[in-house]
Amino acid sequence: MKYIPKFTEFSKSDYDRLDGNQKKQVLKSLVKLEEIGMNAGQPLRGKLWDCRKLKHKKLGLRVVFRQSALGIEIIEIVIIGKREDDEVHETAVERLGR
Repeated sequence: MKYIPKFTEFSKSDYDRLDGNQKKQVLKSLVKLEEIGMNAGQPLRGKLWDCRKLKHKKLGLRVVFRQSALGIEIIEIVIIGKREDDEVHETAVERLGR
């Protein structure tokens, strides 16, 4: 089964701001999401309990995603950004209205 990663308006903007190398690494994450869906990455806790993250340690980037309400095969990309002081997780909570 193939999964379909979908950007939100905000996460598309996050992606567009990345440099070439960062985009290349994020695209690798999206390929992983297409192949294994919600089995990819690590689960998050607290207000992001229904989300998971893929980490790019060398770049300091996190891709936070969740299963979309639109369908079981659709993976919604919530945010792409640096972890700095947990900012990426706090912004994800805001974007999800929690």
